[in-house]
Amino acid sequence: MTNMTISLSSLRRHARVLAVTAAALASVSCVEDPAPVTALEGTGQVSGILFFDRDNNNVFTPTAGDSLMPGVTVRVLDRGTSTVLGTATTGANGRYEITVPIGTHDLDVVRSSAIVAGNFIWCGATPSVYRNEATFVPTALKFGCVVRINAAKLVALNGSVTIAGIVTAQPGRYRAANDNLYLQDPTGGIQVFGVPASLGLQEGDSIEVTGTMAAFNTQLQITSPRIAPNIKRGADVPDPVQVTTGALAATTNALAPNVGRLVRVRKVTVGAFASGNAPMNDGSGAAQVRLDGNAATTIGTTRFETGKCYDITGIVGFFNNATQLQPRGAFDVTEVSCS
Repeated sequence: MTNMTISLSSLRRHARVLAVTAAALASVSCVEDPAPVTALEGTGQVSGILFFDRDNNNVFTPTAGDSLMPGVTVRVLDRGTSTVLGTATTGANGRYEITVPIGTHDLDVVRSSAIVAGNFIWCGATPSVYRNEATFVPTALKFGCVVRINAAKLVALNGSVTIAGIVTAQPGRYRAANDNLYLQDPTGGIQVFGVPASLGLQEGDSIEVTGTMAAFNTQLQITSPRIAPNIKRGADVPDPVQVTTGALAATTNALAPNVGRLVRVRKVTVGAFASGNAPMNDGSGAAQVRLDGNAATTIGTTRFETGKCYDITGIVGFFNNATQLQPRGAFDVTEVSCS
């Protein structure tokens, strides 16, 4: 029995040694074997229709006012470079087709006199080309390429910008002229001034706006707006960001993230109003609440009583380098316990 036990134990040890040796050899083999190099071979086509996308839906729809762009040079570039892989000129029907090596490339539209005259912008595309196949690209020219609101705020005054977002304060909340709104995306919010009342925009509508960056009494805004037709009604209004009155008072920069954004302060006391403004404080420092324009009627200064506390939601305005919380209506003010 003893000899048999020793023999089995020895066999197990040998088996383990063989297994470890085999694994080590396999590992060395994997490291030393060179990876095979496979060159990308063959060509494919990039094709499309170049058009001005008036209704801004990336589909050529003549009934919506879209127009073809003939006689324009379209190029395919090696991705991330200016190396031209192939070119074509759009025909009378706006169509083009370019044969290029397979891979993912950059599509470029050369600015023709018609594009310059129409103030059209090409926002770019990166089509993937497969061997012996045609990749169709909806080549839509627009009035502007959408950027985030925080990037738009960095554009020089009088510069053109295009943004997209959710309406957080609809026309009529503040101005009797019913022509301004606030728009918000994940990076911030901004006022849009000069909106056509005929559009009937409401809070929760998702819109795209092209306009001119401007400033009024230090508050940035977009003027002369063109609202794209691709309005989506009834999206969810972003939840207000909870802030303190002290943080609002400490905001002295028009580029601060909360300027133009929907926010909420909690358990604030509100002092006496003068010219539509009143101090408010949650214990962290006094800031200013403003009943702007129509809000003075829909909310009213008598809504706030001495010794009581309120949760107030509103847009953060920035007037003469100072923040103002601007509630939109009575629904933005809720009396709460001070404890």
